[in-house]
Amino acid sequence: MATQDELIITGARQNNLKNISLQIPHDQVTVITGVSGSGKSSLAFDTIFAEGQWRYIESLSTYARMFLEKLDRPDVDRLEHIRPAIAIEQKNPVRTARSTVGTTTEIADLLRLLFAKIGRPVCPVCGTEARAYHPGDVAEILLQEHGQSRAIVLFPVGVNADQDLAALIQDLVRRGFFRLRVRDEIVVV
Repeated sequence: MATQDELIITGARQNNLKNISLQIPHDQVTVITGVSGSGKSSLAFDTIFAEGQWRYIESLSTYARMFLEKLDRPDVDRLEHIRPAIAIEQKNPVRTARSTVGTTTEIADLLRLLFAKIGRPVCPVCGTEARAYHPGDVAEILLQEHGQSRAIVLFPVGVNADQDLAALIQDLVRRGFFRLRVRDEIVVV
């Protein structure tokens, strides 16, 4: 028995479809396969996608529809519970190893913006929500939780092969740093 959880197609005759009827479940990955000329594209693009586009355009104002190309409805007896759809054809001539569905449809930048604005980064290890800290807040938290402990705050210092190591150490001492960790050993300079 069909429910609203399924797209119901009855009597599809678009292009080379021969009066087919089927139900496709929503919220699942569905693959349409078949030999060349069996009607895969007719079903996916010319029937399902075309009806979705037609219904979307019909929901727009008369003024907005003036600027859009008039679409014909697909040759189908009944199409129920259709949801908004996008279609990505394989005709994109510009393809690279980095091409994805997101870059092909040009939605990747919008998704990146959406996640940046409303996303909540979460630590994959402990599940705690990540947030930005001001350095003063970090110092305060460390003093509260480890105030009686001795600690060393470390930061990486990149050294180039052509860089004078003695001059680099003198610069660090001049800036107030008197200890270095070299490999796993603390060295007083």
